[in-house]
Amino acid sequence: MQVKDYFLEIQNLLRMSAFIENVDVEYEVKSKTVGLIHGSIGTVDGSTLQFLELINIKGDEITRPKYRFHLMDSADKMVFRYDNAPHHPEVTTYPHHKHIRGEEKPKPSKEIGLRGVLLEIEEGIVR
Repeated sequence: MQVKDYFLEIQNLLRMSAFIENVDVEYEVKSKTVGLIHGSIGTVDGSTLQFLELINIKGDEITRPKYRFHLMDSADKMVFRYDNAPHHPEVTTYPHHKHIRGEEKPKPSKEIGLRGVLLEIEEGIVR
């Protein structure tokens, strides 16, 4: 798999997701195996996902050396944020963690990509 293939998968996912209302996303090919996706996605419930995902592809494995996925509700209040910024060494999954509205401390989290975050958002909207 190459970066352009991953970008095509993401574009198709965004196009086919019924809960997505608008998309403002930029795709940057750094090399055949390194790329950057960033932008914002609006959902039918008025939430907005702002995100950045730096991907590195080796064979069929995709790693994300840098990512952040910040979901805000229709009142511009944070719902959650996943990121791997190295600022919470106390979290067992360091540097990966998740901030959740109303929680003082970040929660452990595995590395996550845009597809996983969109599935989580969709589940929250459908409930």
